[in-house]
Amino acid sequence: MAKKTQWNDLSGGRQVGLIILATVQIGLLVAALWDLAHRRADEVRGDRRMWAGLVFINWVGPLAYFMVGRKGFFSRLQALCSGTAAQAEE
Repeated sequence: MAKKTQWNDLSGGRQVGLIILATVQIGLLVAALWDLAHRRADEVRGDRRMWAGLVFINWVGPLAYFMVGRKGFFSRLQALCSGTAAQAEE
């Protein structure tokens, strides 16, 4: 049976990489929960309690909330890609 890899068995670069990935993942979770708590119910697709549970799914949950759960994401993305958002700011 293969020995499980322990934290001390990892190189310094891999340890730093894992710390960075974990920090990003936790940051996404916190940002999604904060946004969900501060966004009006009519600006969220579906039930807010459902999204509050789904954002705890690693990586996929927060990203899904930001892309699908918030209304207007695709229209803002389309405006950004077409350059109309930059024209509106001028």
